[in-house]
Amino acid sequence: MTGFPVGRAGLAAALLLILCAPAIAQAELKIGYVDLQRALNESGAGKKAKEDFRGQVDRLEGQLKGKKEELDRLKSELETKGTVMADGQRRKLETEFEQKRLDLKRRFEDSQAELQKKDQELTGKIIQDLQGIIKEVGDRDGYTLILELGSSPVLYFKKSAEITDDVLAVYNGRR
Repeated sequence: MTGFPVGRAGLAAALLLILCAPAIAQAELKIGYVDLQRALNESGAGKKAKEDFRGQVDRLEGQLKGKKEELDRLKSELETKGTVMADGQRRKLETEFEQKRLDLKRRFEDSQAELQKKDQELTGKIIQDLQGIIKEVGDRDGYTLILELGSSPVLYFKKSAEITDDVLAVYNGRR
C-alpha cells in the first residue's frame, strides 16, 4: 500500500487541523470598511471643496438665468406681437429667438461639462489623499482588507469594523 500511514493519532490530528483551519485563518483576517463619500463630505477639505463648487454653480446659474430671461422675453414678444408683425420682421425675430435658444442650450451643456470637470478637480485630489491615508491606517492597524461602503455590494458589516472616523481624524489632522 502506498501513501501515508495513518493511525488513530494521525487521523485525529488531521481532523483537528481541518476543523481548526477556518478559525486560524479568521484570526489572521482583519477587515475594515470606509465610507469614502462620508469622508469626503465631512473632511475639512471636502467641505471647502463643496463650498467652492457651490460658488461655481451659483455663478453659472446667474449667467444662464440672464440668458433665459432674454429668451423668455423674445418668446413672449413673438407670441403677443408675432401675428401683427410684418412677415420680414416676424422672421427676423423668430431667427433671433432660435439663435438665442440654441446659444442657451450650448451654454447650459458647456456649464454642465465645466461643473463636472470642476467637481473632479476639487474632489479628485482629496479622494487620492484619502486613499493614501486608508492605506496608512490599514498598515498601521493590521487590516488585511479594507472595503468601500458606498460602491461595494456590502450587505452587512459590524459598525465597529468601520474606520471612516479614523481616516477622517488622520486626514483632518494633516490640514
